[in-house]
Amino acid sequence: MSKTHYRQPPPRPVRLGEWLRQLREERGLPLREVAEASGMDLAHLQKIELGQRLPTEEQAQRLARFFKLDGTELQARRIAERFQHEFAQNPAAKEAISILAEEAGVYRTGGAKPEGRKKATKQ
Repeated sequence: MSKTHYRQPPPRPVRLGEWLRQLREERGLPLREVAEASGMDLAHLQKIELGQRLPTEEQAQRLARFFKLDGTELQARRIAERFQHEFAQNPAAKEAISILAEEAGVYRTGGAKPEGRKKATKQ
């Protein structure tokens, strides 16, 4: 049975560290080699793979280059996980995500803002 090699990231539910570990293991690379090539401490990369830490923006860029990945996708996953970690217990977080999704839709389509959400005004 042949192994799947991800050129593009797997479906979104896979966490960033888990995805990076999958990429490394599918290519038969030791953790030490990836750490050295991306300029990271071995223990730090291991914590990233285990989901205990997130890579910095610069580290994520180096990992994307090393694995020949789209850096934007890797950065987006890093930001999403950071947001989730920092705001998971905040009841306003889901509303913030909804607002961001609406704004992104406006920019993608070039259209007007959806009517469903209006800014609060002072009276």
